[in-house]
Amino acid sequence: MEPVFAEVLPCSWGTTRFDFAADGSLIEISIRTGQELGCRGKRPAGAPSSRELRAWLRDYEAGGGQDFPGLWDVPGASEFRRQVYRVVAAIPVGETLSYGEVAAATGSPGASRAVGTAMGQNPLPLIVP
Repeated sequence: MEPVFAEVLPCSWGTTRFDFAADGSLIEISIRTGQELGCRGKRPAGAPSSRELRAWLRDYEAGGGQDFPGLWDVPGASEFRRQVYRVVAAIPVGETLSYGEVAAATGSPGASRAVGTAMGQNPLPLIVP
């Protein structure tokens, strides 16, 4: 699924690009340096406002644990990967789970390597750390 809207914001590590689908859900976060700041495309209904994104990003940088101010999705991901990302996104700030514990939480206790693969291809690193 191609993004219809992108917003690039400054942060302490360079720039962060938020890509949104037509339904307003966040589908990818890219962390880079040297990107031009601003918006591309038309913000879809349901996507968080620029002010909400900036506030969430500031809170994130400060170590906060606020939920992302909109919906997020991983188009094209298998149901297993979606479960992995939901489990990892729900881990409280400051806590960790091993890949084996995440696999068990998805109902697939022997799938720790698959969890590692999913996390290595994670398109939402700030939401699914």
